[in-house]
Amino acid sequence: MEEFTFDGTTMAFVRQGDCGPPVLMIHSAGSSHLIWTAQLAALAADHRVYAVDLPGYGASDRPQSGYTLERYTALIDAFVREQSLEGAALVGNCVGSAISLTLARRHPGRFRAVVAVNPLTESTAMHGDWRQAARVTRGVSDRTAHALSRWHTPRWFARRTARSWFFSGRAYRECPYIAPLSAGFPARALIYLVRDLTAFAALDDWPDRAALPPLCVIWGNQNQVLSAVAGHTLNVTALHPDRAEYLDGCGHVPMLERSAAVTAIVTEFLAAHLPADVIPDPAVPESV
Repeated sequence: MEEFTFDGTTMAFVRQGDCGPPVLMIHSAGSSHLIWTAQLAALAADHRVYAVDLPGYGASDRPQSGYTLERYTALIDAFVREQSLEGAALVGNCVGSAISLTLARRHPGRFRAVVAVNPLTESTAMHGDWRQAARVTRGVSDRTAHALSRWHTPRWFARRTARSWFFSGRAYRECPYIAPLSAGFPARALIYLVRDLTAFAALDDWPDRAALPPLCVIWGNQNQVLSAVAGHTLNVTALHPDRAEYLDGCGHVPMLERSAAVTAIVTEFLAAHLPADVIPDPAVPESV
């Protein structure tokens, strides 16, 4: 894997594809770039595809702090600039979707399209099956949160967490990435993200929706982590996506559980909204 360093934190990433418009893929909390393996391979034929490991996960650094929407957004923003990915499409899952939507909202002219899978907002989190755990985590004192953050999630906990991402037990058992995704990670990565949920409330209100680039939203109807029902409401009342897909038989990781369907949706959407002839040449510096 390659590395990118931002303000002392090193983030690992992979890239595939030698030509075509750029695509940046950002994973969900608790996972890594591995969830996008099938989509990476499919998109690389016609795109330059990048997939990151957010700090706290995979091969990236695991710092003591920085697990907030603002910090992650600043990191990805810097990565986009460093890699000359202006004009890219952003594809995210959960917190990766939140980062993508936040960036597109702040800099709509820099991105050609967004695919948001199971977007994490305050409403989708607090109406999901994990809402009680989220309420408890948000309510503990700073001292308790700091103490808990030093705990490294053991393999059994990571595997149980990964199991909750899947609707189908068979899909979970047959997923080739469960072992590396269940290696464990610092609890602080989840604790501080949950404690930052208030920041995600901004994603439930989109007064400037017209300024966003073309948007596709995908939900797993049996998501046990975030609420697909709240996600449907979010689509209708705020996001107004150009394309909305609700996939039966899958939960929080439809790119693994319904891989072919998600790959087809992403490929079709990018083909319609990411034309190669309008993407700036990465060798040409951004105008001032």
